[in-house]
Amino acid sequence: MPGRGTVLLRRRGVLAAGLTAAVGPAFGQEGAWAPNRPVRIVVAYPPGGATDLLARWVARELSPLLGQPVVVENRPGANGIIGSRFVEQSAPDGHVLLFTTADTHSVNPYVYRRLSYRPETFVPVSSVGRLIFSLVSRPGLGVVDGPALAERARRASPVMTFASWGVASTSQVMMESFKAETGTEMQHVPFQGASPAVAALLADQVDCMMLPIGVALSQGGRLPVLGIASATRFPAAPEVSTLTEQGIPLAGDLWLALLAPPGTPAAVADRISAAVQGFVAGPGAAGFLTPNGMVADPMSRDDFIAYLASEDRIWKARVERLGVRLDE
Repeated sequence: MPGRGTVLLRRRGVLAAGLTAAVGPAFGQEGAWAPNRPVRIVVAYPPGGATDLLARWVARELSPLLGQPVVVENRPGANGIIGSRFVEQSAPDGHVLLFTTADTHSVNPYVYRRLSYRPETFVPVSSVGRLIFSLVSRPGLGVVDGPALAERARRASPVMTFASWGVASTSQVMMESFKAETGTEMQHVPFQGASPAVAALLADQVDCMMLPIGVALSQGGRLPVLGIASATRFPAAPEVSTLTEQGIPLAGDLWLALLAPPGTPAAVADRISAAVQGFVAGPGAAGFLTPNGMVADPMSRDDFIAYLASEDRIWKARVERLGVRLDE
């Protein structure tokens, strides 16, 4: 029986093939779409985080290529639901886009019993990058890698704790996956964002966390990095081994990408994608992304559509292992 990811691929493929919008987009003399007013990139998270940071880089690079101002608009709240719902209800003419992560479109559909937007109806526009997770511990814990953390957790009494930036967030899902792979028990302590979670770690109030590597490295060595939860080592911290190298088969990057409202024509999405891929695949991308804990993720729009379907299946399996179901 085909999985949900297969259905998503088919539905997204139909959307990408050229649904026409109720509000007609602007096309030039040669038939190429071009915006006729400023383009808004909606970020479903607060300012200052990795998603917001990358979205603002995209806006700066994209504006001269489209010939219009490209502005970032933060609409945070409810695990990305508020911003996603706003974009879903926006005109499908290329002037409002969603810059988001796997949290809103590969995790929320499997966590919430009732979700007030339909992730599968959004039109994939362009991949941008992947955020790399790292396993970190509080400074006073005194462990050096993932296996040492797991061994400490097995012997701990009372049970150890781990932080996340919210219930059912990707940071929780990744830590729950770590627990499952290592046969350990830990108590989840959710926070309202990564910043307060990091503050609690630095104060030795919680024991560990799955944290974006860029955030961990920005702490100037105060936060022990135990391993990289990715398929390969991270260029800015080559001395830190992956969890897989340590014998824990856990690798899960967080995709960051541009999506468009349902019904956006393929010609519009193709035009924006081509512009974005021009600088994502360029030599300057790594100079911005690597210091911020991310890697560039250039690919064609067709490959991006297939990639999203694959990621949906992967995150669905992780969420089902987690066993969390929420009402919106």
